[in-house]
Amino acid sequence: MHRSSRSTFLYHSLLSLVASLSFATARFSGEAHAAESTDTPPSVTLGNDGTSTGHSMFRTLFDGQRALGTSGLSSLEGASGGGIASWATIGGYGSNKSAGMALHYSYVNLTSYWDQNVGASMGFFDRVEISYTHNFFQTRGTGAKLGIGNGYQFDLDVAGAKVRLFGHVADNTLIPQVAIGGMYKHDSDGKVIHEVGSMHTDGGDAYLAVTKLFPKIGILIDTTVRFTKGNQWGILGFGGDKDNNYHAQFEGSLGYLPSFIPGLVVGVEYRTKPRNQRFTDESNWFDVYTSYFVNKHLNVTLAYVSLGTIATYKNQTGFYFSAQTGF
Repeated sequence: MHRSSRSTFLYHSLLSLVASLSFATARFSGEAHAAESTDTPPSVTLGNDGTSTGHSMFRTLFDGQRALGTSGLSSLEGASGGGIASWATIGGYGSNKSAGMALHYSYVNLTSYWDQNVGASMGFFDRVEISYTHNFFQTRGTGAKLGIGNGYQFDLDVAGAKVRLFGHVADNTLIPQVAIGGMYKHDSDGKVIHEVGSMHTDGGDAYLAVTKLFPKIGILIDTTVRFTKGNQWGILGFGGDKDNNYHAQFEGSLGYLPSFIPGLVVGVEYRTKPRNQRFTDESNWFDVYTSYFVNKHLNVTLAYVSLGTIATYKNQTGFYFSAQTGF
């Protein structure tokens, strides 16, 4: 099985970081004081916001004043948003006077593969977000059938940045939150990437996201346009022997927040994909998800995912799990 020592070290280090900061966040929340209100919308919350009394240096840096849920979830590519779609949200719960942060672990189990990713995003002044995640894409027994080795693993690093242009996702106006973002991606295995017809191990995405929650009816809508030439979001490299150009792809999310269960979101997502390689077809993605915000420090998401064909193997369906801590 291919598993680089660098990737293994990074994986365990990031898991330790998530666990440590989750513990620290829970401890600080017992001491923390909800900072004085700022002029930052929104006033709408998705449930108990997890704040309490007390003063700390931690709360000076991370004031946690944004409403519960406005941090979004964590995507496979590390940016705040849905599971397979990037939203216009800014990671963490910091107001326009402080910072915020979110850390996540996600696991996807498919018919022939599985993927784990761990990462973090950080927001500054409710305006700018930076993010990083590492994906461990495991081929299991399918690797031997593909001729690359039983349990062969692809490793993908994704670093991203996002800027909110205007609007707030959950205020009481009809103006949506709009953001632009970019991602730099690096796949660690050039040999296999080129053998399957991909042109590059490194690539970049650019996107424009529009996200809005309508609190009176409990509906969340996101529309994102992404310019990319990533194959399976970059796991199989970028560009191909069939097409090596950037093309606009669509990502959409629709969620419902039932008023009788504060903190719960149920919804669907859809994402179109490029077809760059002659080696294999690539399918559009779809998921049905449910996500629960226990408080600002814990969010759990479960989903059914349908990812179609991946590396010639069709009907890749399964489940998705993600846990996120934020402050």
